[in-house]
Amino acid sequence: MDTMKNLNDMSIAQKGSLSVMIDKHKKTIVAFLLIIFLFILGEVIVSDFLSVGQVLLTIKLSSFIALFALCQMIVIAAGGGGLDLSVGFTATLTAILTAVIMDGKNENLLLAILVALAIGAAVGLANGTLVSYVKLPPLVVTMAMASIIQGIINVYTAGKSITGKPAPILQTLAAQSTGVFPNILFVLIFMAVVVMIILNKTRWGLKLFGVGTNETNAYLSGVDVKTVRMVAFVISGAVAGLIGLLLIGNMGTAFKDMGSSYVMPSIAAVVVGGVSLAGGEGNYFRVILGSIFLQTLTNLLVALGWGDAGKWLGFGIVLFVLLIAYVSDRRKR
Repeated sequence: MDTMKNLNDMSIAQKGSLSVMIDKHKKTIVAFLLIIFLFILGEVIVSDFLSVGQVLLTIKLSSFIALFALCQMIVIAAGGGGLDLSVGFTATLTAILTAVIMDGKNENLLLAILVALAIGAAVGLANGTLVSYVKLPPLVVTMAMASIIQGIINVYTAGKSITGKPAPILQTLAAQSTGVFPNILFVLIFMAVVVMIILNKTRWGLKLFGVGTNETNAYLSGVDVKTVRMVAFVISGAVAGLIGLLLIGNMGTAFKDMGSSYVMPSIAAVVVGGVSLAGGEGNYFRVILGSIFLQTLTNLLVALGWGDAGKWLGFGIVLFVLLIAYVSDRRKR
């Protein structure tokens, strides 16, 4: 009898631990299931949608969304209603300016990287200062910054063609493949590892999440809330500057608006990844899954002939449904 009782207790304990594990990783599971559902649906509707080449192309394209979504995730994690609408325009500006610097030569790449970091960090510093110290809304600040950068790009390119080419190393990293795997995937994996270590294993990462969770408690604990949020915007801008280099490496040339189309998908990827827009958390793995989901959805809608209008309609519907689901789940808790 004691043996049977022990077995029953073990069974109950195992079921309980399984339930806890499923609940803990529920958002990750949902993201996986959404991706699988879209791929199966795509294969039913469009031939070769699940082919190896198509899947790898989807991963390649979604990698750029995921990189931009990293900028959003860091700013959002800091709380305060943070969003960065300037990242796409920052990437475009750095791509245009560094194209001239590189001029297709590897020896000029280091200078181009430094310039991209400087431009991106300067934009982020301006955003962060206005948000953290002047107390302006992040949405308004970054929208205004995006308009300013767009104006600078238009003035710089007015009446002349954009010259310059990416360094061959950038083209290898962003546009080419090793075997069947696109090299940009390895860049994304490296970034994901670095980000997870910084956010989960360093004091700054703990401060970032602490500020996003409860800025009052963080302040009373001795954390400089304003500086942490400003640094989040600086990191966002610097990363956006580096993404500009990868964009020109992938495209082979720079052009106006090359990064602006990534702004809304980058925010959507964070939402689909189940990261709270209230701040205080940041699971980059889920954000990457959200990026893959969005790119798969885009591919499916394009294959159906819906075009850009259909893509944005699809994004909107998905975001509304997921936001309602996540908010309802949080209220139940």
